Amino acid sequence: MPSIDLTVAIPTYNGSKRLPAVLEQLKNQIDTAALSWEVIVADNNSRDDTAAVVKQYQQQWPSGTALRYTFVPEQGAAFARQRAVEIAWGRVVAFLDDDNIPAVDWVINVHRFAQANPQAGAFGSQIHGDFESPLPEEMKSMACFLAIVERGHKPHLYEPRKKILPPGAGLAVQRQAWLKHVPKRLFLNHKGKKAGLASEDLEAILHIQKAGWEIWYNPDMVVYHRIPNSRLQESYLRSLLRCVGLSRFYIRMLGTREWQRPLLVPAYIANDIRRLALHYIKEGQRSEQLSLSSSCAREYLQSTIASPFFLLKKAFQSQVDTRVEQLRFPKKDFYLSSLTQTFEQGSFHLYCQPVMGVTNHLQTPFQKELLVRLPLTMPAESFQEFWAFAEHHHLAGTIDRWVISKVFHDLKIDASEAERLSVSSQYSINLSQNSVLDPDLPNFIDSKLIQQELPAQKICFEIRTDVALAHPKAALRLTNALREMGCSITLDSFGTRRISPHRISQLPVDFIKVNPRLLDTNRGFKAYANQFQDFLRSNKSEATLIAKGIESVRLLENARHLGISYAQGYQLSRPQIWSVKPASVDTSVG
Repeated sequence: MPSIDLTVAIPTYNGSKRLPAVLEQLKNQIDTAALSWEVIVADNNSRDDTAAVVKQYQQQWPSGTALRYTFVPEQGAAFARQRAVEIAWGRVVAFLDDDNIPAVDWVINVHRFAQANPQAGAFGSQIHGDFESPLPEEMKSMACFLAIVERGHKPHLYEPRKKILPPGAGLAVQRQAWLKHVPKRLFLNHKGKKAGLASEDLEAILHIQKAGWEIWYNPDMVVYHRIPNSRLQESYLRSLLRCVGLSRFYIRMLGTREWQRPLLVPAYIANDIRRLALHYIKEGQRSEQLSLSSSCAREYLQSTIASPFFLLKKAFQSQVDTRVEQLRFPKKDFYLSSLTQTFEQGSFHLYCQPVMGVTNHLQTPFQKELLVRLPLTMPAESFQEFWAFAEHHHLAGTIDRWVISKVFHDLKIDASEAERLSVSSQYSINLSQNSVLDPDLPNFIDSKLIQQELPAQKICFEIRTDVALAHPKAALRLTNALREMGCSITLDSFGTRRISPHRISQLPVDFIKVNPRLLDTNRGFKAYANQFQDFLRSNKSEATLIAKGIESVRLLENARHLGISYAQGYQLSRPQIWSVKPASVDTSVG
């Protein structure tokens, strides 16, 4: 691994619209000619065009300074920072959030301070708020919770006894200090406000401080934190203060010595109760009459009191979840590293398997299903475990979006004009449970159709029957949105288990892919056949049936006997590498 002076690391989640401003400012840094440095964008499982934005900037990035991209599959800012530090080439790693705009001399000032203060394991920036609208006077007391740090124009040491530390935004650390003292998996892994936690950056800094390194404030490192109006709304602020409060007990304990904790715990709790009681006496009990600042202060105090009990429950639940995950996914580390490498290299493989006419499968395919594969060799049961793992970690939806972007892009770039605009040749894309539950997916698909100038009628989306049954409201919302665009809908793997037809009859379905068990007379074909008739009678869309998994002449004949017009399977055609350019279709039998 090369060794250079400095790495600037940018953890980001769905930051495609925010990243350009940060990268542009890093391109314009001054006095860095003699400095060896790089930039790493740590993409924390983004579902937007973050990877494409970084790739575009890499093509125009100044020579002599690397711009690298890394994919971080586990959700959470702590994982993104850890990944960036692990792969960094710099002896110092300086963090910027994707809404942090550094001054033009920020990079050189990070380097100068590190050179002048080798005892500093971490040092923070002076951070000014760049508010979309002026900050109301009553909210200025809460500026520190928005990562605003304005502590004068002279450097100073953060003394351990004062219990004050810099935020992760604009923070620089000695790489070796981080790798040696910061655990790879922090306790306060911040996976969004729904997790109820925050302050994972303070946890990391505390580990460095406890190891004997100094923590400093450097006002020459200036950062402007862009804060939209949405972050000044009461709902956001109360949620933020709640998370900080619930995390506070752990931060307190981490900052004390073990022998002190039995004495400090009751003292902390008593003092917190006293402060909350005084707040009620001063402000009154009715929360609806509180000002914004008082409402947030009360939320913070209440959460601080609840913190030890919340964290005890969280610690127990984390142990249980970790054990269950170890049993369920023994190859977790392999899957994570494989996904990281595959996303970074863009090396997913797309295959195409046609849907053919049952009576004459030598004709042009009726439909082409796109299948995504990893560049790995593993048995079928491992692939099933992998996709279950991807769903569990909300990575399947990210893969779906990659497939959608790839297919739409290739259709525009490589297909002939006639093929691109023709709606008689339809492409089918599978959607995972993650995607069905993603309320933003329709907007993503619509924007990609417009961007690539594709007719929506050319695209079909497949949803598994079990997913539609498990999440009927989400499935209905998604299918209605897709139909409004003009896309077709396939209900996949129908007949995996017995179901009541009325449970899915409301879905606007164009095609139904029939599980091969319904066609296999040796496995109770007659017992299941009534599902077809019942469903078709109640399904107003009069969906076209497609027999899937046709891997024998017997199954193909059974499909014909049922009057099914289309089929898919190895008996008709094997999957081929995806290409929109003309290619022969393998119609060999056997």
